[in-house]
Amino acid sequence: MFERYTEQARRVIFFARYEASSFGSSYIEVEHLLLGLMREDKALFGDLESHLLLELGDSIRNQQEQREKISTSVDLPLSHPAKRVLAYSAEEAERLAHKQIGTAHLLLGILREESRARTTLEQYGLNSARVREQMARARADPTALVDALRQRFAPLAMRLAPEVEPAVIFFPAPEKAE
Repeated sequence: MFERYTEQARRVIFFARYEASSFGSSYIEVEHLLLGLMREDKALFGDLESHLLLELGDSIRNQQEQREKISTSVDLPLSHPAKRVLAYSAEEAERLAHKQIGTAHLLLGILREESRARTTLEQYGLNSARVREQMARARADPTALVDALRQRFAPLAMRLAPEVEPAVIFFPAPEKAE
């Protein structure tokens, strides 16, 4: 089922399963996919991921009954909305003529599905059109997506830690290949 997924995208689903089991959920939900995505792909979220994780994690805990943790050896199925996210991700990859489904496609899939995860991302200014635009720029320049996200989240970083240079703390410059 996951043959077309990049290794990073597969790890997102693995981490989503872990997140679901730690919440005691019997299904992998869209919110768990977002938690897995934030855990796996640092380039999409930078160090800001911890703040998104806290907000989203609190939202999930407050809106779901906290149950006993489920063993990670138990195979958790995807909920119907989470399955739609994966289908949307495949559509996004096809639309962009990409052979593999990556983490950016998963992010686009999450942004297409009506969920708390989408609402949280939109609160931070992330929407499908913006991500598609940044992906198009990233094709020409691989660092463009990271730079665009840095610019977008810089004002929020200033509010979170005004005494510290946000570009240094929250968005370290990508390492240059020699």
